[in-house]
Amino acid sequence: MPYGIKNKTKQWEKTTKAGNEIDSKIEACVNRLLGDKNFKPRNGEDKKTAAIKVCKATIMRSSEIRKKLG
Repeated sequence: MPYGIKNKTKQWEKTTKAGNEIDSKIEACVNRLLGDKNFKPRNGEDKKTAAIKVCKATIMRSSEIRKKLG
């Protein structure tokens, strides 16, 4: 599932190795947070939306991922 990587298209996410890898990392992170009973969304967001935001921000800060994005 493409999560919308900043400055990249959904097509890039679906068709490149880096895009698929990043989406897989985000998906795994989201699933972990959704299963964590202590994870509480803020500002009235639903749990999945909040988890996606947290995971995208965390993964995109990774220097390994930033190198793959060019």
